[in-house]
Amino acid sequence: MLSAGIDGTIAVVAGLALALRIADDKSFGVFWAVAAGGVLGVSFVHHVLGAVLFRTTVGKFLLFTRVVRAEDSGRPRFWRAVRRWLLGLTWLPMMPVWNLLGEDGPYEDGCGLRYVRSKDLR
Repeated sequence: MLSAGIDGTIAVVAGLALALRIADDKSFGVFWAVAAGGVLGVSFVHHVLGAVLFRTTVGKFLLFTRVVRAEDSGRPRFWRAVRRWLLGLTWLPMMPVWNLLGEDGPYEDGCGLRYVRSKDLR
């Protein structure tokens, strides 16, 4: 949870900083549209490209964890990382629904990717 909080904070802060840089003099609605796009864009780059290129994000790196394929501990592939990112975007809004249904949802091993400690990969 801590690594997700760090990664989410990075996405929000960087997305808002981009919006301030790009749409500072625009109307209220345009600014927030650019901010939402910036947050999603930074989140995509951070979570998808970070996982594919480095096997980690900043939050996971700080906590010594990596993202690997569940079946062979290999580097995540691009489209799996995209599906994992999209699944992660639905996690918070869908938790009340899954709790009402009495289930955990598809999040534990979403898209065949797992988090592991860095030292376990050696």
